[in-house]
Parts: sequence; structure tokens; C-alpha cells
Amino acid sequence: MATRVLIIDDEEDYRIIAAEILKTAGMEVKTAEDGEKGLAALKEFSPDAILVDWNMPKMDGEDFCRALRADARFKGVPAIMLTVKGDVESELEALHFGVDDFLAKPFEPKELVSRVNAVLRRTRPAASS
Repeated sequence: MATRVLIIDDEEDYRIIAAEILKTAGMEVKTAEDGEKGLAALKEFSPDAILVDWNMPKMDGEDFCRALRADARFKGVPAIMLTVKGDVESELEALHFGVDDFLAKPFEPKELVSRVNAVLRRTRPAASS
């Protein structure tokens, strides 16, 4: 079964680019343009990982991650924050509201796929031998 990734970003170009990169890597992708639509998509899509932009209208990445972590059904789903903020203070702040990793915009395709795979390795139960 293909890895399912939800991409939440108000910038259409980034949604399209990230979706194409992940689809090329064999992943199933759904997109949403803000945190409110992202929360609705969670229920119908049930992703294995989430890419969420920090700065968005209506519901930003911080509020989305807080809501994600408060919901028992989804609190274990890893979230990677897409951000133009690259400073340590911002990253530390984001760790407090439930982010598992960061990816700076603009991102390299190989790094995007590698970071998604890395958070999945860390959060999925190990297969029994």
C-alpha cells in the first residue's frame, strides 16, 4: 500500500510541486489550501504523514498542528512544517506545538522525499520478523 501524504499549503505552486514530487516517489497525495480544509481532509484521507505550511490564512500551521495533536485519532501522524523561517528560535517554537521535522522553502525534491521517509521510519511501528 502506498504511503499517503497530506499537503497543506496556501501557495498553489508549492502544493502542485510537492504533490508531483511525492507522486513520482510512489506516494498517494491529497492537498488542502489551509488548515481548516486540512483538518477536514484528515478524516477522509487518513494520511501517513502531513506537510503543513506555517503561514496560511484562516488556520495556520501552528493551529493546525495543535488541533492535530489534540485529536486522539491523528496525534501520532507525523507533521513536517514547510516554512521560510529558518532560525533556531522558530524551530524550537514549532517543536512545542507538535512538529516532527522542518523543511525550508524552497526545497529540493530529494530532500522532500527523504524527510517524509525519515519521519515515517521514526514513527511507524517496526515490522516484526
